[in-house]
Amino acid sequence: MKRKITLEFISATLIAILLFVIGAYLIARNNINDITELNLRNYIEILTIEYETDPDVNRIVDKYESIESYIRITFISSDGTVIVDSLAENLENHSNRPEFINLGDAYIRQSDTLGFKMMYIAEPLGDGNIIRLAIPISSIAPFLNDFVGLSIVVGVIIIFITVLLSSALIRDALRPLKEIKAILRRVNNGEYEKIVPVRKQDEINDLITEINDINKLIATNISSLKSETEKTDFLLNHMNQGICVLDKDGLIVMLNQFLRRLYRFNIDINLNKNYRFLFRNDDIQKYIEKAFEKGINTNSVIKIKEEYYSVSINYLEKNWLNQPSVILLFTDVTVIKNIEILKKDFFDNASHELKSPLTSIIGSSDIIIEGMAKDQKTIIDLSRRISEEAKRMNNLVMDMLTLSKYENQQPLVLRRDINVKTVLDEVANSLKRSIEAKNMQLELEKEDIYLIANYEELFQVIKNLIENSVKYGKEAGIIKAKIYRNNLNLVIEIQDNGIGIPKADQSRIFERFFRVDKARSKITGGTGLGLSIVKHIVLNYDGHIELDSIEGKGTTVKVYLPLNSHS
Repeated sequence: MKRKITLEFISATLIAILLFVIGAYLIARNNINDITELNLRNYIEILTIEYETDPDVNRIVDKYESIESYIRITFISSDGTVIVDSLAENLENHSNRPEFINLGDAYIRQSDTLGFKMMYIAEPLGDGNIIRLAIPISSIAPFLNDFVGLSIVVGVIIIFITVLLSSALIRDALRPLKEIKAILRRVNNGEYEKIVPVRKQDEINDLITEINDINKLIATNISSLKSETEKTDFLLNHMNQGICVLDKDGLIVMLNQFLRRLYRFNIDINLNKNYRFLFRNDDIQKYIEKAFEKGINTNSVIKIKEEYYSVSINYLEKNWLNQPSVILLFTDVTVIKNIEILKKDFFDNASHELKSPLTSIIGSSDIIIEGMAKDQKTIIDLSRRISEEAKRMNNLVMDMLTLSKYENQQPLVLRRDINVKTVLDEVANSLKRSIEAKNMQLELEKEDIYLIANYEELFQVIKNLIENSVKYGKEAGIIKAKIYRNNLNLVIEIQDNGIGIPKADQSRIFERFFRVDKARSKITGGTGLGLSIVKHIVLNYDGHIELDSIEGKGTTVKVYLPLNSHS
């Protein structure tokens, strides 16, 4: 109670001194202004009488020359033209001055001519002219300044003494409370510390005893709660699933690290914002609204950027605050979705590729069976077509099986040191007839380089690349095949001067069943799987492929396979 009275006394003292100084200043200034205005009006009466006796304004101004530093005398015509002024010459029209507009009223304003504040009063004369008198406010300012200065000095002394006394008293009174506050703040971190009683302050000691008991209980509970919270946060933020909780008003009250990264969510700025700030997907918003309005749970798959997520939206009647809420659970299903897409594309493409040869085989067989082929030559042609289409189907099935094996990363049992130069020679011999049929040249640049690999896989890579150049090369064209070392890699480089690959198709040529020129592929009997097989074999060896192609000029493919200690 004593501390409170002391504080109130100091505040009251400060306010009283301030109000006294302000009030005294205003009263003094108002009284002085009233006296000044009265003096001005008296002077105006005197000068008005003299003007009526002798209207020579110059003589009147000269007569009062001795008090010009104290009073400014101005005679003005009815249109605002200055006839004469005791302190200035060649003045502009004064019709816009407030004292001219409102005759008889006193005004304090800055003089445009002299540059300091003055009190003005103007009165009409009998002939229509106007007399105006003005007294500089600076003439009364020294008194006010002295009064205010003295008041401030006295006030400062009183305040200084009050502050010194009250500060000492307050400091002594608040010392135990500050110690208690510091100890209570540490309780927030789960640290318990007993508060020592204060001497000669029984009221505080009783409070300290109660606080100590509560302190111990609170510190224990806070430590336990923090431990549980940290465990929960750790689990939530290290899940490979996204969790978001909305309160009954649709505000985001919890979001784990998975969704913060996915949506680039600033937890400090966007927490407790409406869910529409986070989920811009129309379907998600619709499902959330349905959950709140009807309590319906939904599951859907959405695409975010290039990834797919299974989103489960569940309505809860009561959360940890016993209030309705909605929980959203995001699960990354990109791999599963991509596999589904690949399977669908594979079956669609495979069905399409098998449809044409099957149709041709069935059609040719029906012609022979129905006896529509009358001569031996026609029968032989149809039989040849059946054989060619069957071989095409066989090649397609074999390539599909080979590709499936490499896509599933099923390595062959045998891997050994292989001289890649030997493999290149054998591929060249196996394709000699195809190359000669198109009058093409195959130029080989090779050296003895050994690689731990499977012969069949390496043969497939080189054969498919050269065979591709033969199929899409020009008649009498040139194919260059090189093998060489580049740092720690074996490089297989195949270059041709064929039709080239359009820029738009270059990123897709290693896809299954993709063909740049479908008509040419059909003629050459290509399955559309060769380059896809090459890609998966190279990936199984931790290698990579580089492609450089210009439409109409040719293509260069470089395969990089890591060498090993046996090479």
